[in-house]
Amino acid sequence: MEDDSFITNSNEYRLLEVYYQKRTSKITPCVCMFSAQSATGDEGFHNVAEKLTQIVDSGLIVSEGVEADGNDDIIERLVELLKESGDELNEKIKRNHKLFEDLQRAITYSMFEKLITTFIKSVVPQTTRNREQIALTFEMTSRLRALDLQPMNRVMGFGAQYLQQHFTPWVQKHGGWEKAFEDDDDEEEGH
Repeated sequence: MEDDSFITNSNEYRLLEVYYQKRTSKITPCVCMFSAQSATGDEGFHNVAEKLTQIVDSGLIVSEGVEADGNDDIIERLVELLKESGDELNEKIKRNHKLFEDLQRAITYSMFEKLITTFIKSVVPQTTRNREQIALTFEMTSRLRALDLQPMNRVMGFGAQYLQQHFTPWVQKHGGWEKAFEDDDDEEEGH
């Protein structure tokens, strides 16, 4: 990420913040670095975050194990852990000292990209529905942000960069974030 300010000022980054606040406020009262004031004026983003939450909560993520597809074992283990929900996730990673140390050293954008792609394929391997893939990207970024592995802005920046590289053309084609998640039409295309 050569220009962090470009990423942190992007719509994708701001939407990730709103999504993260929405997800953490459902679990516990949100004591986040970003106050509710940071999201004011982003009513459309709140609507998009709500829609993304509904997509994820519709039963997309089921923990059933990950089939190996040649990726590193660390990615497969992390994908499986990220499929699990609840407060135990961070503790499970911390208890696995080798995984924890590997993750602290290894999280680069390249690894993040591979991790997201593996996660999406393991959850919805046959889908070409961009909305589901985007929702899973938001969910995984949110879960990674909650871990004590990397500074949260770094993980959020990786998430925003991934969204820009893989989904921005589709979002723009559909009129932007708000319009792309406005209705439930079945016209979906792979990216």
